[in-house]
Amino acid sequence: MRTSRIIIAAVGIAAAAGAAQADTIDVRYLGAGRGSSVRITHAGGTQNVFAGQLRHTLTNGTGLGATLHGTWVTFCTDLNQRVSSTTRTFDVVSVAQLPNWGAMGVARANAIRDMYAFANGSQLLSTASNNLAAAFQLAVWEVVTDFNPSVGVASLSLASGGFRATKTDGSAFSSTLMNHVNSFFNSIGSSPSGGGNVNILGLRSGTAQDQIVPIPAPGAFALTSLGCICLAGRRRR
Repeated sequence: MRTSRIIIAAVGIAAAAGAAQADTIDVRYLGAGRGSSVRITHAGGTQNVFAGQLRHTLTNGTGLGATLHGTWVTFCTDLNQRVSSTTRTFDVVSVAQLPNWGAMGVARANAIRDMYAFANGSQLLSTASNNLAAAFQLAVWEVVTDFNPSVGVASLSLASGGFRATKTDGSAFSSTLMNHVNSFFNSIGSSPSGGGNVNILGLRSGTAQDQIVPIPAPGAFALTSLGCICLAGRRRR
């Protein structure tokens, strides 16, 4: 096992331990950044939603949550709820325990971690392109819904499966956006350069959209200049 994988596994164990102690943090949605409106089909319904950067402020954390205070980038795992501009208390858990309506499990969480490592922070920047921001979120949603570790990357497609996505008019995405999506998919199971030691935690709520945050190194990620990708669509009726 590579050193980076050992580090990731160790932090994953720490995250799981934190979840067992019911670590919490208060979360409030601040606003959207770069991204695009898209049309998604999931769980038998179709809707137009925003796939792009959102910012959240995190306060009053306990346990692992105490390391997350500030304005943060997050990515969404939850297609059934919406962000909230009202402060709500979330549990701090391992990403494998997201989303609240059905845990994705370790294999899908590791796939998302690989994509974080490959992106190496580029998807978080306020200067990220709309295509890059939207592509990363779409890739996360697809992994959460459809990734099969026995099949690997071949199980992932925005055109088929339990999660599907197009432009809002139903037409295909641009080649630029799809190149980003496929690059994220192809990073799964690889040993990416630069961000190989990226580690992530989950923020889980029964009443608001679940999020992913990077575990901070000193001075890393928790900056107001960074954005995050998330769904800002309506709760499914």
